[in-house]
Amino acid sequence: MFRFSKLLILLIFLAIIQSCNTLYNTGTIKLEILVPGKVKVPVEYRKAVIRYNNCNVSVNPNFSYFMEDDEKITDEINTDSISSEIYFQVFAETLKNQQFFDTVIEIEPFNYSDIKLNDSLIYLDINNEIAFDTINLSKLNKEVLHFTTMVNRLSRPDSEKPKTKLIDPRFGLYSKDEIVQIADSTQADIFLSFDWFASFDGILSPDSPDSINIMNAAYYNFRNATEIVYVIANWNIYDLKKLELTYSYRKTDTIKWMEPAYSLKEAKRNLPPRKDAVYNAADLAGSRFAEFLVPHWIEVERMYYQSGHTELKKTNDLIKENRWLEAAEIWKKNVYNKNKSIAAKSMYNLALACEMNGDMDAAIDWVIKSLYVFGDKNPVNEFNCKNYIKILALRKLDIKKIESNPDEKYN
Repeated sequence: MFRFSKLLILLIFLAIIQSCNTLYNTGTIKLEILVPGKVKVPVEYRKAVIRYNNCNVSVNPNFSYFMEDDEKITDEINTDSISSEIYFQVFAETLKNQQFFDTVIEIEPFNYSDIKLNDSLIYLDINNEIAFDTINLSKLNKEVLHFTTMVNRLSRPDSEKPKTKLIDPRFGLYSKDEIVQIADSTQADIFLSFDWFASFDGILSPDSPDSINIMNAAYYNFRNATEIVYVIANWNIYDLKKLELTYSYRKTDTIKWMEPAYSLKEAKRNLPPRKDAVYNAADLAGSRFAEFLVPHWIEVERMYYQSGHTELKKTNDLIKENRWLEAAEIWKKNVYNKNKSIAAKSMYNLALACEMNGDMDAAIDWVIKSLYVFGDKNPVNEFNCKNYIKILALRKLDIKKIESNPDEKYN
């Protein structure tokens, strides 16, 4: 009995020592970070104007159907036009919520119900050797030309519509006078025009000969059905200070759902109803494009070291309560601890505290110090530190992109 008691005490002691020294004892915490958009908007551009200008709102024979395996079914309610409004409103809401612009003005949409589009201005200019030379042609916005060609090929406007709108090679669906009027009336810096939208969707059941589904069935060892929605949107962005079209972008989003099914009938029962899928896809695509344009917040996960050390153990609760300054004070007291594991943990955790405070340089310094405590003699800490250094370096670069003030146009 005495020997058993001594053995029990020894095991408890070893467990305490292990909890102090191990670098395997970790926890994770979630935080929100700001990441840059893909378009470089000058930081002094604080006022934006947006417009629903979808010229593809009428029934379009190229998109007025959906697929169920190989069967082509007519869409009776013009679903993609309804989803285009969902797309735009979600985009507008997301853009405003990101608070990159101080002001976002939404102006009245343009009505294309009695208007047909005409691209004769583009082709007349391009084919007229007197009006354009090679140098001038090279300055034309290739994206605008491609977009306008696509509009005419896919929209197929009704020839009986009484009005005609010419597509300008320099301003797309606008004229220079219209851009000047928008600039003068809104006093905005940038104009985001949502000019074209379409969606295409369908269901592929296990009965379909599609090879992707066959591959999925083999991989998962059961049969799957897939519902897929393609959302296609074209945006033109105008610099209202310079009165010019600076950026044209066509974005395609692909949203999929997959459920087990043995037939098309079962697939339609298990997958989302078609309207729900199309509208949800438009919702997701709208928010994604707003985040594509401007800096936005995302949730990420960070690792930190936990410890059974009496003093360091207090920081576990402080972290959960978001009391980082108090936790940092405890870690600072232990960065020179004779126990190298405690010192390395404290340094690493201080790096996380610095990141939470927005100081990337200090965070990198602390994690490098943690790495040097053991160097390559402790593979676990070496991996953790090197991985965190990469994360912090990318964050520092992202912050620089967000805070930069490029003289160039959007790219």
